[in-house]
This record gives sequence, structure tokens and C-alpha cells, in this order.
Amino acid sequence: MRHHRYTAIGLIHLFVLSSSLWALPSGDMGNLPLPPAMALESINEADLREHVEFLASDELGGRYALSRSNRIAARYLASRLRRDGFRGGAADGSYFQKIEIEIAQPDPDRTFIEIEGEREQTRFRLGEAFQLLPGEGGIETRGEVVLVPYRLLSSQDATVQAAVEGKIAVVPIDEETFAHLTPLEMFRLIMVGWIRRKAAGVLLLVQGHTTAARLPEYLQRRSMMPGRPRLKEDEEQTSLAPVAWVYDPLINALFEGLEVAWDTLATETTVRSLGKRVRLHIATTGSTRVTQNVIGILDGSDPQCKDEYVMFSAHYDHLASTETRIFNGADDDASGTAALLEIAEAFSLGPRPRRSIIIMFHTAEELGLLGSKYFVRHPTVPLESIVVDLNVDMIGRSRPPGDTDPADRELSDAHTLYLIGSDRLSQELHQLSEQTNRDTVGMTLDYRYNRPDHPLRLYYRSDHWNYAKNGIPVIFYFTGLHRDYHRTTDDVEKLDFEKMTRIARLIFATGWRIANLDHRLRVDHH
Repeated sequence: MRHHRYTAIGLIHLFVLSSSLWALPSGDMGNLPLPPAMALESINEADLREHVEFLASDELGGRYALSRSNRIAARYLASRLRRDGFRGGAADGSYFQKIEIEIAQPDPDRTFIEIEGEREQTRFRLGEAFQLLPGEGGIETRGEVVLVPYRLLSSQDATVQAAVEGKIAVVPIDEETFAHLTPLEMFRLIMVGWIRRKAAGVLLLVQGHTTAARLPEYLQRRSMMPGRPRLKEDEEQTSLAPVAWVYDPLINALFEGLEVAWDTLATETTVRSLGKRVRLHIATTGSTRVTQNVIGILDGSDPQCKDEYVMFSAHYDHLASTETRIFNGADDDASGTAALLEIAEAFSLGPRPRRSIIIMFHTAEELGLLGSKYFVRHPTVPLESIVVDLNVDMIGRSRPPGDTDPADRELSDAHTLYLIGSDRLSQELHQLSEQTNRDTVGMTLDYRYNRPDHPLRLYYRSDHWNYAKNGIPVIFYFTGLHRDYHRTTDDVEKLDFEKMTRIARLIFATGWRIANLDHRLRVDHH
């Protein structure tokens, strides 16, 4: 990381540019001053690359929330915050808010799926013919097996849902369909929507995969993940049906003796019984691990509003790696983490803003937004004093011209940025954001994911959600899902650092203006 040195003339220029920040108009957004030019320009491609190259390096090993590499990354972030004049924001004055996470890990020897017969049972143990999605702890469920065509997973038909209720739902997926799933379709398949709330259990069948090793990489990774993590302080809850990926040995046993042609299943339109019963038994062992949010605070300069906070957030954790398969997470979310480090440095240059600044690096976002969930329960500043959360998650990619890969269909181009949530709680925030973009980087702001009915539901899927549901206005900055999302191929060389620089400057300028408003950002609806 380069240090930025300025001459006396340069510093005078800094203060002149900032001379009007103490008395900002509360009406005309066009009259708001911009941050000092030197602070804005300190956010640059070279520094962003340096951060990402460390955070997403093979040597660091993926930053999984409960790993040693995550703690190393946390030390790196804290050292940068300290250098830029931020004090520790945890309750004990350090940079680290410790969080205990409980994990219920399936026991392979005591977890099985059993096909119940009139005289005998056919039992398959975990790993032999199925893998579990991370789910709740120990559970025993059984029921009649019903065939649910893949196309019905998005059905809103009450008759379909009633036919599945209390049953073991078997969902066949042919290999060709599976091979061409987009990130959106894969997400919907993983979550399997309403069916997890209705069925007693869900078996996803991918024909042609006789062992777990032949499953696509994405599914192998999901299978390697530990059981459902939760904050240790939470009571264990079992509210959703367990979901298993099932491959050939169990598929063959399920369909044995039935006149079912696999190649015709894709055309089925109704739920029907297979005339069999299945028992799914999940036994777990629990363990407690510790991770940490990394929090830095730069105290504001105005005694009247220094107890109000403008928060910038990103999650610095990623996925669990193995010795041979490293999930580097360059875009998800080393990109957002690097942007926050640059934003922190920019705030250290020139006059302090009126309001205080929180730089929040959340942990355990990939485990279910647990870092942000913990902070809003145990805030180290009063929650009601947080004016806004500007959340940065996956801002590093752009779709190259000519890219026709369906998995990149939702990826934004080099000049486009997706914004989510800016108008949900504060029209003033939305207008200030739009004006700041016009005044600075001039990107195309795309709000497609902000639609309440968008199937990806991204407003609820990153850390900003835990603040928004507490009435804190938010903006979620995002450049789109892509073919490398949650894969080992999410690497540094695929990032667009010029685009990242423009986005980080926009986020900094937006937060800087909010921190220097002559009034608290208005919240107009919940």
C-alpha cells in the first residue's frame, strides 16, 4: 500500500475545497460540495489491486469465517485501520468484536436415508449415495415419496403445494438442464423455495452421478460445508425440510420396480406418488468456534453530531477451502473489502467529517449474515445513532463485450452498477446517491435487483438487510452474479480494477456528503 504525501500547497488546496462543508443546504442536492480532490483521487487501481492480491491469494486460503486465514485477514484489516487513524470499534476498544458460532455437523455413521419396504429396509449412509445441504441440526423425518417435476419448484398453485405437504419430495433434474443452470436458477434450486416449508424432506436427483466426486464443483463445495451454523446464543430451530443431493445408487433404489422413464420426467406436469416411503435420519455433533467482526471508528469533528455514524460495510469472509481446492473469493468479497480499505484511507486525508465514520468488516456473511446479525444485537454504538449503511458486496466484475455465457447473463458491463435499497427507507438517500453519481463518476445505475418481486431477493441476502430491518437506510452496491460465483475460479485476474475504482470513489463521495449534511439523513418510510 502506498502512502500519500502532500506538500503544504496541496494541503491548503484540500482545506479550500472543503471550506463549505460546515454549512450544507438541506434542500438542493446540486449544491452539495464534493470531498477534497486529493482524498477522492487517493482511491486508485494500484492500491485496490494490492489489497485484493493479498486477501484473495492462495496463501491466505479463502478467508472462511472459522479458519486461521480469516483471522490473518482480520489482522491485516485492523492494521490498515490503525494506520489511517481509526480507533478500535469493539466494546473493549480493540478492532475485533468476537463472535461465538455453533455448528451442528452431520455424523456420517449415524446419518442415513432408508427406503422402507414391507419386509426389509434399504439403507444408504451419508456419502454413499447422497450429500446434505447445510441445514438444521439433528432431525428424523419420514413420509410417502412423491415425484415433483422440476418445473413445479416455482409453482404458486395451492393444489401442487398441498400435494407435497408432509411428504418426501423427489425432484429429478436431467444432466443437460443441470449443466446449463444460470446462477439465478442454481440459487432457486438450492433454496427450493416453498417446497422446504411444505415437504417433510426434499431429495434432488441428478442422474448420471454415481459418486459425489462426479458432482459439479458447486455441489461438491456445498456438500463439504459444515452443518448449519448459528450464533451460539440462538436456540436451535428446525423450521425447514432437510434437502439432500441424491445420486445413482439411491436413485436406482427409489425407482426400482417402477415403470418410470427418466427421459420423460422432464415433461411431467403434476405431483404423483411413487408408492414408496422414505425415512431420513440426520444425527449431528455440535462444536463452538470463534470468529470476529473488524470495526474501526473515525470520530467526527462536530460536537453537535459526532455521536451520529455513517457506516460503510463489507464482508471479508469467504468459503471453506481444502488443501487442493481454494476458494479465493476475489470478487466475493475481497473486492468490497478492498474498497472499504481505500475509503478508510480517503477519510484520513483532509478535514474530519462532521459525523463519525464506521468502517465495518463483517464476518460470517457466507454462513447466513451472522456477523451483521450479531452486531445489531450487540451494537458497540447505539443502533439508532447509525444514519446509513453503505454495503459493498461483489463490485469487481464486468461482462466483456461478446460474452455469451448464460452464467454471465446478469453481469453488468464496464459502466454499469447495480444499486439495491437506496429508496426503500429514504428518498433523500436515493436522491443524494443519484446526484453524487452525476457529480463524480457518471456510471449507469441499474435498479433491476431493487424490485421487491425480483426472484433473487438480493435486498435480503447481504449484510445491509440486518440494518434495514432495524429502520436504518441502506444502499447495497453490486455488479452482478457470474460464472465464477462461489467457485474456485473467482480470481484476481478477472477483476476490473478501473471499474472498482470508480465505484469506490462514488461510495466514498456519497458517504462523505451524508457525513457532512447540515441535518440527519431523513427516513421517510419503513
